[in-house]
Amino acid sequence: MTRELIVVADDLGLDPGTNRAILRAHREGIVTAASLLVGMPTSKGAACGAREQGLALGLHLRLTTGQPLSDGPREVGLADDDGFLSVPRVVLRLVAGGAALEAALRSELRAQMQAFLELVPRPDHINSHHHLHLHPAVLGPFLDAARELGFPAVRWPEELASGAASPVRWAEIQAFRVLARRGRARLDDSGLKTSDHFRGLSLMDGALSADGLCAMVKQLPAGCTELMCHPGESGEGREGGAGPGSAGSDLDALISQQVRDVVESEGVVLRAFATEC
Repeated sequence: MTRELIVVADDLGLDPGTNRAILRAHREGIVTAASLLVGMPTSKGAACGAREQGLALGLHLRLTTGQPLSDGPREVGLADDDGFLSVPRVVLRLVAGGAALEAALRSELRAQMQAFLELVPRPDHINSHHHLHLHPAVLGPFLDAARELGFPAVRWPEELASGAASPVRWAEIQAFRVLARRGRARLDDSGLKTSDHFRGLSLMDGALSADGLCAMVKQLPAGCTELMCHPGESGEGREGGAGPGSAGSDLDALISQQVRDVVESEGVVLRAFATEC
């Protein structure tokens, strides 16, 4: 059975350095798709750059960074005048739930999806910053709007922890596995596609080295695997890493000739979600 690998770079549109790194990781490396943040200062330029070089784009929904695109998040305590609140504060509000929260989420998620479709009429996939679409309060509105607006595929971050994972990432992986399993019936009912396997959480915090990526490629199971990554320019620390240079190390690994050689020698097929093999 064919082994397929979808390499998705998150956070396109975050800032100019991230945009340059992701586009380079596609031109010179193994990145096959990117997840775009909409409503950010560099979102439109990033979408244009991706279109020019044929990079498949999906939406990276955000509920924890930047300004909301609708009034609802501020009205229900997900955001203030400075924008969306921090991850812990947003999660606490999601746990509280309520009809007003659900209405606000439906409005905001749809607003971001429609803003994305104005830039990218044919989406490759959809996911979310910090994987918040898996939260029970978000998942229903998220899948409903994604289905109605024609998003074909969704990230489902159900990953086995590896020895490379830090204790914090190990706990995070377990939490996402629980949420993914609980939400699987909803995903199946939605009709959205996803990959057979997922990788990337264990390889965060600077652990995405060329050697580690080669080892992962050699051990890929049969079927389709999504690999999440966070390439950035050297000296930039962001979600993909613990400090300066760690996001840049993602880029170094993704454009490594060693990695490209292993992908070829292993017969792994690189693709995007929308690519039919």
